[in-house]
Amino acid sequence: MSMCITFPVGRRGAFLATRNMARTIRADLEEQIASDLASEVVVIDFGGVDAMTISFADEFLSRFYTALAAGHIRAVAVLLRGLNEETTETVTICLERRELIAATLVVGGKELIGAQDFLAESYRHALELRRFKAGEFAASLGITPQNANNRLKRLVAAGALRKERTTSSDRGGKEFSYALPCQT
Repeated sequence: MSMCITFPVGRRGAFLATRNMARTIRADLEEQIASDLASEVVVIDFGGVDAMTISFADEFLSRFYTALAAGHIRAVAVLLRGLNEETTETVTICLERRELIAATLVVGGKELIGAQDFLAESYRHALELRRFKAGEFAASLGITPQNANNRLKRLVAAGALRKERTTSSDRGGKEFSYALPCQT
């Protein structure tokens, strides 16, 4: 099982506003990720946050996910937890504006927010498979391997899935498996 970092955003207050505040909190999160090399999963916990402004969410989460996808932050799986109806709407707006996605822990499991329908469907298939290779994923969705790889790349870039190199196949080349982050 993957080791997890839990980053409690709610300790900063019930109402989060301003880009400056978000920049400070994002820097703390990035520092914690950089210093805890054993952890492979980050759970960003919004428990205790009643509301946040769009500017806060954009500066904190959108910029975080952009840096993660670009490789400026150590690759980790990311799960959002503790979002209420209000904060989910705010985060979704920010992610959609920048064409980003995020995996969230909700009652009964996980789901993607900010995702187009085809990507949300892909994530649901990944949840069912739990650990798989790209070919298995493509077959489960009835899509081409290239299409599957494109979808998996987006899910990995968002930290919704973990990508691990597996032993080389008899055919040669690199092979990877994909897995869900910890079940926090």
